[in-house]
Amino acid sequence: MAKKKTPVNESNLAEGAFTGVDEAENFGDRLARYGQAHARSLAMLEHLRGAPEVEATKTAAGLATCGNYLHFREYFTVGKVRLHNATFCKQHLVCPLCAIRRGAKALGAYLARWQVIQEQRPDLRPYLITLTVKNGEDLDERQAHLTRSLKRLMHHRRDFNAGTRGAPWTELCKAEGGVYTLELTNKGNGWHPHCHMIALAASEPCQEALSAEWHRITGDSFIVDVRPITGDPSEGFMEVFKYAVKFSDLSLEDNWHAAQRLKGKRLLNSFGLFRGVEVPESLLDEPLDSLPYWDRFYRYFGGEYRFTEESPKTHGEAVGAPALTLSPSTIRAVKSRRGNATAMPPPTNPKSFAVLVHEGEQRRKAALKRAETRSKS
Repeated sequence: MAKKKTPVNESNLAEGAFTGVDEAENFGDRLARYGQAHARSLAMLEHLRGAPEVEATKTAAGLATCGNYLHFREYFTVGKVRLHNATFCKQHLVCPLCAIRRGAKALGAYLARWQVIQEQRPDLRPYLITLTVKNGEDLDERQAHLTRSLKRLMHHRRDFNAGTRGAPWTELCKAEGGVYTLELTNKGNGWHPHCHMIALAASEPCQEALSAEWHRITGDSFIVDVRPITGDPSEGFMEVFKYAVKFSDLSLEDNWHAAQRLKGKRLLNSFGLFRGVEVPESLLDEPLDSLPYWDRFYRYFGGEYRFTEESPKTHGEAVGAPALTLSPSTIRAVKSRRGNATAMPPPTNPKSFAVLVHEGEQRRKAALKRAETRSKS
């Protein structure tokens, strides 16, 4: 499917959280997205501080400690940067930073299952299906309407496939597996709940037939979109694992109202070949245990995440790599080249201190080896 070219803003903060996120060359963009997400969380924090409800006070307490510091580990020998430690509030309906991390975890789990399915069932293809219901002013009523309609659609599929007498055919019977999430927007024309689904099928579901069936089920809605996912599957999968609430389309007041109404509701479901996928609870990245790394610490202030410290800085040894001993002269040379860079946020593309140290040490070892070769000859 075609990739939408949109700027990095609150509406697509999650996009970069999915593909190639741990590549060192993408780290600057990743940090910028996290900074924008945290700025929205702080705005929500200020909004809730003036609210009288007990629930608002509890939510604000979580936001106050969420994402203030980020601890990354740069695995400089393979060009990867992983989030090693941070404090998260895990309130994804009001905190975009937690929503990014939650969505990335879900996408990773379902993409891994898709890779296994591909090997076993090469005849299946992924399709992105979007189901909508008519806008309305009553959020509870509209959300319940969407949920009931989806249940009826799923029951049609289950009953027909089970051979239940009189069960109607549905285009979803073509799907041998699927995962879907519910999303909510409000652009000033009422609440607009809708569903994004990845369906695995050997043949494409007919959009026209599915639209007619959806209209019979809902009684007021017929807008359905079906399109194949081509190229990189994460381009389509990320549409499903974005935010449950679209922060850029909601005022802080509407965002808080939606969070209260959706809290505790199941917003992600699966069936068939996608059933049983486990999404990790932790919002941190998986470490690369066998590789050397360099610790990098960031603190949020001045409207962005700023580099505060790089560790370790003593004994000339990279953490996690006892055999990789860096000479004092190499460390001094690299620090001299970087000047005052450690006091400022790292730019998007330049190499990190750890990479420069590693490369410098490799050059030093190569020079020593050449000198030994010359002496022997």
